[in-house]
Amino acid sequence: MHTPFARGRRAALPLVFLLLATLACSLSMGDETGDNAPPVQTPVFTAFPTPFAWPTATFPPTLIPTTAVPPATACSRYTAWPQYTVIAGDTLGNIAQRAGTTIQQLAAANCLADTNLIYVGQQLYVPQIPATRTPGPTATFTSAPNAPVFGQAITASQHWRDSAGQAVTYYQTVRVTVGEVTNADSVSFFVTGATGGAAAYIGQDRDPWDGAFVDYTFPAPGTYTFQAAAENEFARVNSGAFTVRYDPNFVPPGTHQYNTLAFAPTVSTSGGWTTLRAGTAVTITWPDAPGGATRVDFTLTPTGGTAHIIGSDANPLDGTTITWTVPAGTTGQVQGRATMPNGQVITSEAAGVIAQ
Repeated sequence: MHTPFARGRRAALPLVFLLLATLACSLSMGDETGDNAPPVQTPVFTAFPTPFAWPTATFPPTLIPTTAVPPATACSRYTAWPQYTVIAGDTLGNIAQRAGTTIQQLAAANCLADTNLIYVGQQLYVPQIPATRTPGPTATFTSAPNAPVFGQAITASQHWRDSAGQAVTYYQTVRVTVGEVTNADSVSFFVTGATGGAAAYIGQDRDPWDGAFVDYTFPAPGTYTFQAAAENEFARVNSGAFTVRYDPNFVPPGTHQYNTLAFAPTVSTSGGWTTLRAGTAVTITWPDAPGGATRVDFTLTPTGGTAHIIGSDANPLDGTTITWTVPAGTTGQVQGRATMPNGQVITSEAAGVIAQ
């Protein structure tokens, strides 16, 4: 038996299906407008928990063949040679010729990359100090006819030559001189020390007509190079360079002993004692006397007595010597004492003498 409610439910089901079919057709059609259009949903984006980063591109290294860039070659200067200071007009060729060597040897000894590039004041190692250049017949001072003229090449006194021909001295103080300089108002002197570097000013002679010089005391053993510059109102002229090695242990070559006195005439020499004839005028010479001394005194210290001066050389530049008349009965020690401009006193070895 069917109730009215059951009959009504069966009748409503076809209706529901019809409404669902109609709604499906409406959704399948294009955009709709009007009040019946469905609402537009705005999408919501959620941020990433960490920032996004683009990966960094990496490139493999480019391999360069080892032959593309040759390795640097270390060069050591040949410091066993003396040093020469380049002056105006020098070329590597004429330096090599005057020093008895070749351009190639000079370039190798001084690590020169360009044999055409040297400059005034540059210091080069050379097998021997070149002779001072003398101007040729065509070299005239057309721009400065009254330029200063050096009387001699620069030198340091007292010095000797060792077995290699290099100038060497054992005196701590030497006199650096260029002789008489004509047409000069002043002559300045410079030195490049054992450690190299720029030349340093060491003094000036403002009265160069009777010989221009300065006295220089070496601060330490080593090789030093001297140069002078003479000037007047017309020009400035540089001297050549002179290089000398200061070695306090150097023993000068020759027949005489190191730093000793020489007597003439003598009766005999034995056991370090020289016998002289009493009443005879004897010449006493100090061959190794230091250059630049202002005065040299010779003293006698009698056996058991006090030293006293027996003669003095007030002008030792022309050789350090005196004449002494030997007193009878003399026995003692004779010694030379050189006084330098700075007050320093340099002494010779004592020589034993006996009067006969």
